[in-house]
Amino acid sequence: MYTERVMSQTLRDLVRRLARGAAGCLLGGAMMVPLGPTTTSQAVNQINATSMRPLPSVAPAPRVGETMIWVPTRLVPLPGQGTVVAPGHWERRLDAHEVYVPPLVIRHPETGATTVLPGGIRPPTEERVGP
Repeated sequence: MYTERVMSQTLRDLVRRLARGAAGCLLGGAMMVPLGPTTTSQAVNQINATSMRPLPSVAPAPRVGETMIWVPTRLVPLPGQGTVVAPGHWERRLDAHEVYVPPLVIRHPETGATTVLPGGIRPPTEERVGP
């Protein structure tokens, strides 16, 4: 009987110690969390700080399309045939004074006759006289 009483007392003490330890852990964790709601000024300060931080820098995107130039339909002089209609087309810039012109089907506006000019490397549109 005495041993039963001592064991039950020891068991109760053990349960109490565990309960106190658990309560201490819970209270300690609650102390780590800031209590109370954030004020409006704190919220505004947090939003401002987040919105004012610099954005990460990114390398500029390579410029695509600078090498291709659109030449609209135009009337141009063609030696031996007079003025002809050169259709709109894309030219590829090779350097400052050279472009690649694709084969063009040009039309004489008075007779309606067509001629195919072979593609090739020519000066830019602003510098050349013909198509």
